[in-house]
Amino acid sequence: MTMSPELLSERARPAHPSSILIVEDDWQIATNLHTFLELQGFAVDAAYSGPAALHRCSVERFDLIVLDLGLPGLDGLTLLQRLRVELRASTPVLIISARTDLADKLAGFEHGADDYLTKPFALAEVGARVRALLNRAAGGSVVDPVLRFESIELALDSGEVRVAGSPVHLTPKANQLLELLLRKPGQLLRRESIEAALWPDATPQADALRSQIHLLRKALAEHGFDGVQTVHGVGLRLVAPPREAG
Repeated sequence: MTMSPELLSERARPAHPSSILIVEDDWQIATNLHTFLELQGFAVDAAYSGPAALHRCSVERFDLIVLDLGLPGLDGLTLLQRLRVELRASTPVLIISARTDLADKLAGFEHGADDYLTKPFALAEVGARVRALLNRAAGGSVVDPVLRFESIELALDSGEVRVAGSPVHLTPKANQLLELLLRKPGQLLRRESIEAALWPDATPQADALRSQIHLLRKALAEHGFDGVQTVHGVGLRLVAPPREAG
């Protein structure tokens, strides 16, 4: 994975670079990929464990994910499945793994991968596959940068929340909690999954989630929205608030 001057200068940096998240626990491999892709003109970030990557993907949007399978805390296949099922993320995913068996490759595609590359690999091939996936994704539908449900709007780029057009000020955690609910309106989100998304690197205090639920519900209710429903002992869901009889 040695980078030649030709590879490093192959592409000029675009005005609005595509964002890439590298999920890899091997620091040397992650650094090589980060340096190469950044010099190819992409905006690159990295996560070194499964839980950290899941958290990043729950609060940020990336144009592509480069994913290793042997990750600490949460393996790559489970992470990929949760991205597709829980977060409903359609982000292109390129798996780069030392697992070369056909069964491993098939499992990767079955869990939602878009491409699969085995280690050791050539950086030039990584660049080619990344560009192919991004070009393919660009040919699809445009993703709306705003999450909406009833009178609530959440701008994903700025984190700004509005209810019926009025701005709502939330704590960072309450904002993340609202985004989780907005991504799956009407569906029950289990308490354990919410806590894992909000506090990926530590076990929260007993009342931490309850406090954020209270703050979120209070802020939304002040602007006329009362649709954060608690299923006691299980979790939360976002529902349409009751309407007054006409």
